[in-house]
Amino acid sequence: MMPSKTVPTLPTWYRVFAVVVGLVSIALALVVLADPLLAVWVLIFLLAFALLVMGLDRLVAGITGHPFGWTMMPPPGPGTGNAPSTGSGETGPPLLNR
Repeated sequence: MMPSKTVPTLPTWYRVFAVVVGLVSIALALVVLADPLLAVWVLIFLLAFALLVMGLDRLVAGITGHPFGWTMMPPPGPGTGNAPSTGSGETGPPLLNR
């Protein structure tokens, strides 16, 4: 008799979280459909908040000299260990390794 394959399932807390996020998304979509002007204000608020967080991040990075956020990793390139693979075992752009 062949062993039955068990399909991995997500943890209960994650499934509950996903359902709650889905319900909130649907509720917000209905509110936006009912009042499109609200959607404009929500977009303005989200953009302002994102710009505020990004500005604070850059300000702290400039004052302290320590990069935060998206600049935690060095840029990809030869010698950094972050160069994209070309599939041939070489690092860097394929034309530069010839």
